[in-house]
Amino acid sequence: MKITIIGAGNAGLTHAAMIAKRGHAVTIVKTTHLMYEDSFDVLSRTRQIEYELGGEKGVVGIEEATRDLPSAVSQADVILVLTQSVAHEALSELIAPHLRSGQILFVSPGYAGSFYFSTKCKGKGVVFAEGESVPFDSRIVAPGKVNICFENIRNPIGVFPSAKTEETLTRLKGILPRYTARQDVLESAFHNPNLVVHTVGAIMSVGRIEYSQGEFWMYREAFSPTIWKLVEDLDSEKKAILAHFELPTQSFAESFQCRTYEDLSADPMEAFRHYAQFGSPKGPGDAQTRYITEDVPMGLCFMSSIGRKANIRTPVCDALIAIASSMHQKDYYAKGRTLGQLGIGHYSVGELKSILKEGFPPDA
Repeated sequence: MKITIIGAGNAGLTHAAMIAKRGHAVTIVKTTHLMYEDSFDVLSRTRQIEYELGGEKGVVGIEEATRDLPSAVSQADVILVLTQSVAHEALSELIAPHLRSGQILFVSPGYAGSFYFSTKCKGKGVVFAEGESVPFDSRIVAPGKVNICFENIRNPIGVFPSAKTEETLTRLKGILPRYTARQDVLESAFHNPNLVVHTVGAIMSVGRIEYSQGEFWMYREAFSPTIWKLVEDLDSEKKAILAHFELPTQSFAESFQCRTYEDLSADPMEAFRHYAQFGSPKGPGDAQTRYITEDVPMGLCFMSSIGRKANIRTPVCDALIAIASSMHQKDYYAKGRTLGQLGIGHYSVGELKSILKEGFPPDA
């Protein structure tokens, strides 16, 4: 298949390498000049990515590294948007005009960001998918070179409309074989682990983050028994929303285990502790971490918005938004992702349930 990857950072390069290694024609698109310019320059010149995964080292070729987004999108069978979720709204304006029938646009991680794209593509025949987290955890260690430190055991995805799940999953498994299905994109959005673990871990550890000056390991240090009570209460609010939409109420620990641990019969916390000790990266390194600047407005604000729509109280979620807003002296909820911002705020809960399954009505 022809695969276009939007994003030339850690996720973009890594997934380009792993997908190209499986024989697909991969094009990488860079849409900004903010980061990784030296790496992109190397890719543009060599059309090669070096990678290291465990003890394996290799070099794979890609079709192109380009800034020509219209051409790269229009020619692709599947478009993978592997940027930070704060970029979804702006990217939807750039990408949507060039999408065509039969394509899959896959946003990972999603936080329901696929609605920015789908609301602009009604009737086009495009199918949308969302991942909860990217399949590979990695870092660019030199221009054009990535070190892959962890690969998920399973990669659950949601599909919009969910009636297209089976056929879409079959196509995506041809790209990376570990994809599995959630019931819909809303379920996938709420199982983004960063919604719970990044926000609580970073906000409640901000003093330690600033004091340590780069020597902080959040997954190993932050989640004491007392802080874990906060995780569980936030998780309970999330599960109440899932239940209201008649979706499985899997806990954070259970969904984490599903993605990262082979033995699903084990205690789910065993999976979290194993990742913290052996797979997690160092960081965050400062109080302006994307664990707050991205996951609060994109994750917690979306959760609060949909809680309000469903008349479900989310006091822990709202408190974390307020604390983060005070810490950074900005109104995250005013700038955050909401149902209204996604273009679906005028639908009732009942209408949203139908739309998630069947897509937008013909007269939408």
